[in-house]
Amino acid sequence: MFKKSFITFLVATASLGSVFACSNIEESTESTITITDMEGKEVVVPKKLKKVACISQSATDLMISFGLGEKIAGTYRSFTYNKWAEELYPQAKNFKAYSYSVAAEELVNDGIDLVIIQDTENADSFRNAGIPVIGIHQYSPSGPFDDEIYDVANILGKLFPEAKAKADTWIKEVKDTISEIKAKVGSINSEKAVYYVNGEKAKGLYYSDGGNSMISKIYDIANVRLATEKYEVLNVHKVSDEEMVKLNPYAMMIGGAYQNNLIDELNNSAVWSSLDCNKENRIYRIPVCMTGIENVSAETPLMLKYAASLFNDYEFDMKAEMKANIKKYFNYNLSDMDVENMSKGLDKKGKRMVDAN
Repeated sequence: MFKKSFITFLVATASLGSVFACSNIEESTESTITITDMEGKEVVVPKKLKKVACISQSATDLMISFGLGEKIAGTYRSFTYNKWAEELYPQAKNFKAYSYSVAAEELVNDGIDLVIIQDTENADSFRNAGIPVIGIHQYSPSGPFDDEIYDVANILGKLFPEAKAKADTWIKEVKDTISEIKAKVGSINSEKAVYYVNGEKAKGLYYSDGGNSMISKIYDIANVRLATEKYEVLNVHKVSDEEMVKLNPYAMMIGGAYQNNLIDELNNSAVWSSLDCNKENRIYRIPVCMTGIENVSAETPLMLKYAASLFNDYEFDMKAEMKANIKKYFNYNLSDMDVENMSKGLDKKGKRMVDAN
């Protein structure tokens, strides 16, 4: 009798052990999530993320607007040039500035458990150090930049379930904005060419974007075309003075923290100041909020409407729309002067973001 009872006990104990073992396996599996990034790579990421190196202005903007700012340990260094970032989100002053080429050892020492990065050239070194990497872009390597506009928000919504509702709300707002603009201005393929100057870095007037990029998508919706659409997206800053004269764009838009410095450069250049778009006063600044609004960001609806209003019969109240957008996504009340300064690429005090030299 004793022997039979003992055997029963052993069997029961073994069964419980199997249950606990299965339970542990399930918990281990559920502790990660697999994300497909914008390069088509499947990335296994811990569910409980604490310190993210968000080396992208676009993703940093969206993380903050979706209520995930406390997860950010560091951001792309150009993001820190923009004084509005700390104004709209004071905790941004604690973000460490990273370059795309940051050493994996530095990220390990900083306790980073995920890298979201726009330039994946050094991604393998991060992966080899045990840090998962999600690649994102402001362009599409395989065709027009269409649904890719929503990829970063979708990725963030999957990584952080607590932010999914906000991410979905933003996606809907962008889709509704595009539909509303197209309904009013149509979808005529205009021959008006607009040259875009990316002023997020001090790379001069020839630093732009090519086709299949976010800026080309914005211009398509606004019924104009990107003057440099035939160029490769990462190499268009090699355009020469002679080629710029041949392009002779209908208009020019200059963005980023360096935009005021670049306008000085334009005015001091015999080639650029002689362009028709300059003579006809069709040089337009791109407002800078949490980031330059031409990036995929919480401010994307603003940029879409702004561009549509410049080149079509489309009404856009910059002051009212910008106030509403910044309040909605960053819970900050802009003054009229704030809007004016943002629209000129200036900081809250009306000063340049970066020194003229």
